[in-house]
Amino acid sequence: MSRKRKKRRKAQQKKDPGQVELLPDQEVAEEGSAEAEDGEGVEDAAERAAAKGAVPEDDAPKKQTRPDEEAGLEKGSRKKRRGPKKKASRERKPPAEGSGAPAAPPARAPDDDGFAPAPRPAGNELGLARDLVESGRIGEAMTLYEAILAKRPESLKAHNNLGVLLDGLGERTLALEHFEAALQIDPQNVEVLSNYGSTLTELARYDEADEVLRRAQRSVPDDLRIRLALGILAFRRGLYELAETELHSVCDREPEHGLAFYYRGEALNRAGRYDEAAEVMLRACELLPNDSRPVYTLGHLYDRANRGAEAADMYRRARDLQKDGSP
Repeated sequence: MSRKRKKRRKAQQKKDPGQVELLPDQEVAEEGSAEAEDGEGVEDAAERAAAKGAVPEDDAPKKQTRPDEEAGLEKGSRKKRRGPKKKASRERKPPAEGSGAPAAPPARAPDDDGFAPAPRPAGNELGLARDLVESGRIGEAMTLYEAILAKRPESLKAHNNLGVLLDGLGERTLALEHFEAALQIDPQNVEVLSNYGSTLTELARYDEADEVLRRAQRSVPDDLRIRLALGILAFRRGLYELAETELHSVCDREPEHGLAFYYRGEALNRAGRYDEAAEVMLRACELLPNDSRPVYTLGHLYDRANRGAEAADMYRRARDLQKDGSP
């Protein structure tokens, strides 16, 4: 306590030892400042702060520091405290020229990739042409095959398929040109050789057809397409027993092959084996319901067997089919 206050308290105690004089707040503040100047009254200052509800500085919770920070402060670390980090700007500046950093790609429209459109794969065009054929749009299919060949004259499939369509339309000389072009690309292609030999057979160029088909058979001895073509060639040459032998093997292995059954039935008919021919031709009618040829031949066989009513029915059916444009 200050000397002045002690003297006053002593004087007061002399008056009334049980009472303590309370000083006004202003007077306490003045005395506190005086005591601070004198370096005394630290305990009294703490008592006054507690009485006002304040927390003395020594008892206030201190900010917790990390051990490494405390060590640095205690050892007089020279590290300076960094100020608050500045927020990075959201706008990215373009790299300076010559800095070596890759430049951002230029923006482009969604429908413009900067490149020329790739040509449509030939396989897709060939598939589309095949779909056109299956839907009966033969003219469109032929136009598409010709367009493919104009761009890719080395397309074996386009040559072969166009040749088949031309053969079906009776344009067999043009068909041969496409088959020959396909064979220039792949001389041993069995499918092309089979088609080529069949067209030669239709043109009655039997020796050439036989040479082509035998060449294909040497490559693939057991191919059913070749055996079918050889059977039809033998039939056209009048070799009916040979034709029946070749076609019989095809029918046994491919019981759903209508054309093989038709030509085999015709070979049996020409060979005078009528009962066998009628049985085989009946199966051909089932497999080729829109073809008038097996129906007419079956009518002829029924007529020969004195089955007049059945024969008349077959003739009527064949006539109706021909009106519808069937072969």
